[in-house]
Amino acid sequence: MKLNFLLLLIASLSYSCSLESIPTVDVFSNTINEKIIRPKDSVEYNCEKKKTFFLFYLNEGKSVWLVLPDREFKLNQIEESQNIYSNDITTIEISSEKTQIRNDDDILYNQCIIKKS
Repeated sequence: MKLNFLLLLIASLSYSCSLESIPTVDVFSNTINEKIIRPKDSVEYNCEKKKTFFLFYLNEGKSVWLVLPDREFKLNQIEESQNIYSNDITTIEISSEKTQIRNDDDILYNQCIIKKS
């Protein structure tokens, strides 16, 4: 019995350490806000509708690792442009004024800017 409890405790502690976002609760409100934990050495982007994602540059800028709240994946630079990366399904267009992530013809993240520290 004690061994089962100890194993359950260890499993739950290790799971809680791997959470990507930590919920925060305002006692006087009915809303729950998530605190976003930024991956090390990433660039954070804030977009319209309070969306956030993170970006890592790989291979001297020839590819990027895109971290969305529910998934992450690699995009390769399109040869014709230095600021467009794609994997033939998802495309990110990076610019200083506005960054955008598209999935085919749907815009997933729009009006994104780099978060200032």
